[in-house]
Amino acid sequence: AAVIVLLIVILLIGYVKAPPDMAYIISGLHRNPRILVGKAGFKIPFFERLDQLSLGAIQIDVKTGSSVPTAEYINVRIDSTVSVRVSQDPELMKIAAQNFLNVPREEIARKVNDLLEGNIREIAGSMKLTEMVSDRKKFSEQVQENAVPDLQRFGLELVSFNVQNFVDDNDVITNLGIDNVEQIRKAAMIAK
Repeated sequence: AAVIVLLIVILLIGYVKAPPDMAYIISGLHRNPRILVGKAGFKIPFFERLDQLSLGAIQIDVKTGSSVPTAEYINVRIDSTVSVRVSQDPELMKIAAQNFLNVPREEIARKVNDLLEGNIREIAGSMKLTEMVSDRKKFSEQVQENAVPDLQRFGLELVSFNVQNFVDDNDVITNLGIDNVEQIRKAAMIAK
């Protein structure tokens, strides 16, 4: 009877159930760790270890810390919002586990911020200011194409990338719009 009670206690202690937004990684006895996402499993107490990896999206406000020269050598600061998460692909999830197991989300966000700021600087340096301002979608797509392989090396995937704002210190963007404003004003005066 004592053996049966002991087995039941071991089963109860070893029973784990992962929620849908968390990966439970069981390692120890097997060469490759077992990954549980949204399902239940068993870990053998004292011989296997249970670690957690958050799968929820991480929102990051990525701002270039200093001005970035464009292809025309006009200094601009770029503000964007990014959403990343651990990839659901089993191989990429193993890579994410190697990089971010039991790491706080704030630390992941900091590393991703540094990586994406570098990608934003690289793309901004290859485009003209007028091109970036008039076609934000193209700028965003180029940053995404550049960033996705880098994020995959961490086991992450890009959920969304949105440019919020372009700011320059010399009012170049404002001056680019003066011609349009004056043409609209002139057309309104003629109509009046």
